[in-house]
Amino acid sequence: MSNFVLIAVCFLAGLVLRKTSILAKGSHHGINVWIIYVALPAATLKYLPNITWSSDLLIPLLTPLICWFGAWLLTELLSKRFHFDRKTKAAFWIVTGLGNTSFIGFPLISAYYGEKYLSIAAVTDQMSFFVLAVFASIVAMRASGTAKADFRTISLKLLKFPPFLVIIVALILPHFVSFEPINPLVTTLAATLSPLAIFSVGLQFELGKMRDVLKPILAASIYKLILSPLIILGLAFAFQTGEMNTKISVFEASMGTMISAGILNDQFGLNPRLSNLIVFMTILLSFITSGVWYLVLGTIV
Repeated sequence: MSNFVLIAVCFLAGLVLRKTSILAKGSHHGINVWIIYVALPAATLKYLPNITWSSDLLIPLLTPLICWFGAWLLTELLSKRFHFDRKTKAAFWIVTGLGNTSFIGFPLISAYYGEKYLSIAAVTDQMSFFVLAVFASIVAMRASGTAKADFRTISLKLLKFPPFLVIIVALILPHFVSFEPINPLVTTLAATLSPLAIFSVGLQFELGKMRDVLKPILAASIYKLILSPLIILGLAFAFQTGEMNTKISVFEASMGTMISAGILNDQFGLNPRLSNLIVFMTILLSFITSGVWYLVLGTIV
């Protein structure tokens, strides 16, 4: 419950302060820099080294990747119909392909299934961060025109991108040194991720006339909240995944858009208005659809 209250407070604070002269126009850019370059890497260092990997976690691990490539297919199918330009096409793919597997997913899983199953959710969440730091970042860099599209240039740009570097560090260094001494620091820094991200969305949010973006928002919502969990459910049945691994994977796939995906789009100038509307609408609707998925999974799994 406290997470839901925090979402409301941070979002409303951003909305209210946007209407005042307390913050200068464009202040959200500074907040977004902190989120991408400090808070997100700290969250990776907090969770990734503590995961115990096993073959039983195959579907939870692959869920974000499957949803990401499903979103690519959807984007390719719809981009001409919706007349997307290059930046909007990339923005739609990024916010449709990344789910809010931690800040929304974790409290909902705790509420519906119990905290002991967060260990499964953490695997899905870390792969979501990996997809954000690697694949989504490459897409954003190429679409924004801040880097040439050739492999060498993108690779060099990626190697200078802190979220990607931290994933490499978190995967390799724990085999040689303990991260225990820095846990209090990264925990404190990681705690700033969600409230600042939601506050930033509130600062940028402007409903206005939605007629021009209603169809893309509807398409993203249907994919995020209905189609992607259906795909994961089918694969889990096909691979005879265990009951709770199936339930948690499908539940995570049914979450709204990752807030950091919208932040990434804003950072690279990829249609921030559409991105923030999709983030807001899918998260809002996911509070309803997650309950439906809980009932469905309880019946058929």
